[in-house]
Amino acid sequence: MGGIVSLTNAWIMYKRDCKALHEDSMPFKSFKIQVFMSAAGSRPVSLRNPEPLRNLLDMPKPVRGHRAIAPGNSMRFDRTLFHGPMYAERQTCKLCSHKGHIYRSNFVCMVCKVHLCLNGARNCFIKYHSPVA
Repeated sequence: MGGIVSLTNAWIMYKRDCKALHEDSMPFKSFKIQVFMSAAGSRPVSLRNPEPLRNLLDMPKPVRGHRAIAPGNSMRFDRTLFHGPMYAERQTCKLCSHKGHIYRSNFVCMVCKVHLCLNGARNCFIKYHSPVA
């Protein structure tokens, strides 16, 4: 019973946020399915970090010409994880770069392992981790 009330309250807050952003909101049924699909793809939250920090900082060396694998939306938008920017080797921003316009960044998300712009002109880091983006 408490889960349905929480889900309904979350949907009401979602509708309020969509209205403030002047965007269309999805119906309750679609919202409920999206929440359940996201929850099914995520692992339960534990009190201790199962992965030591040094494993988070170990990044494989990029291979030129190979596409990076983007994380799933359940990890990308997971607010229980700390998606902090980390200074790393300069690589292509995965959000704003496209053929003909390549932007490079030294910042990478510690969780997603994706290079994203983080400067005065472009803040792809925030856009990438926002579900409304």
